[in-house]
Amino acid sequence: MPMLEVFYCGDQPPDYAHKRLFAAEASAIFQQIIGTPPGRLQLIVRVLAPEDTLAVLDSDPSDLAEAHNHQK
Repeated sequence: MPMLEVFYCGDQPPDYAHKRLFAAEASAIFQQIIGTPPGRLQLIVRVLAPEDTLAVLDSDPSDLAEAHNHQK
């Protein structure tokens, strides 16, 4: 069973509608390209805090702490 894991980091986590649209498109691509039967693709969306990405190289530590507090 194929699995697609998506890592996302942004100002706001993706809403349900965006996740649903992404899942539908990913499922269609897997069906067309590798013949995955409908309903067989496993999809995981993980939302990362900025301090868990390369953003740590570009940001002031206080900016990252503030952004992390807004995600909670």
